[in-house]
Amino acid sequence: MKILSFDVSGNYSSISFLNNEEVNTFTQTHDRKERPGWDKLFESIGFDSDEGFDVLNGIAFACGPGSYTALRITASFLKAIAEIKKLPLVPISNLESIAKESSHWISENKAKIFVTIEADANESYFCSYEKNNDEVLAIEEESVIKMDHLLKILDEDDCYFAGSGWPEQIEKHPNFLSQAIGSAESIAIIAKKKLETNQDFLPEDANPVYLKTPDYKKS
Repeated sequence: MKILSFDVSGNYSSISFLNNEEVNTFTQTHDRKERPGWDKLFESIGFDSDEGFDVLNGIAFACGPGSYTALRITASFLKAIAEIKKLPLVPISNLESIAKESSHWISENKAKIFVTIEADANESYFCSYEKNNDEVLAIEEESVIKMDHLLKILDEDDCYFAGSGWPEQIEKHPNFLSQAIGSAESIAIIAKKKLETNQDFLPEDANPVYLKTPDYKKS
């Protein structure tokens, strides 16, 4: 299976090409207003944007929550390509992507993972996940949580924490997985499993997830 995936919803841009079990990934950090162009991303992994889409089984992208502008631009760009090339377009949660990456850093077969992404100084996007061997499943709906509530969550035992939206006290927590960050590679791996179910992923249904209204934060 061949999948091209993207994560350009924050202050980094990431692209991956998954070819069966091999994944070629490029990630670049940058200011929100200085995201690299699509051609540069394609070139970074040697992807031929003229002919490469013809051999794909699907396209996947990080659909949020995150930067409103980046999510909207990415979804619009990929929807057009997926429609023209008749390809499935798989939207993957940024929170789920971080949870998937976190699972690789956890030795236990079963574990609970709390994931956050910074929304602003006072609130974060949040979801909790259950690792069960190679599977990572959400155990509640994604939401927006205030910092004082997140402080209370940090008191929980027998769990792990990941993501950018925690209070500063997280840096000293022994179960904080600072090395677990979202990327297009995790997006591709999750999308592969979803496509293997033979579920339909129509481009018109692949919409960004904001959690907060677009007028709240445009970046």
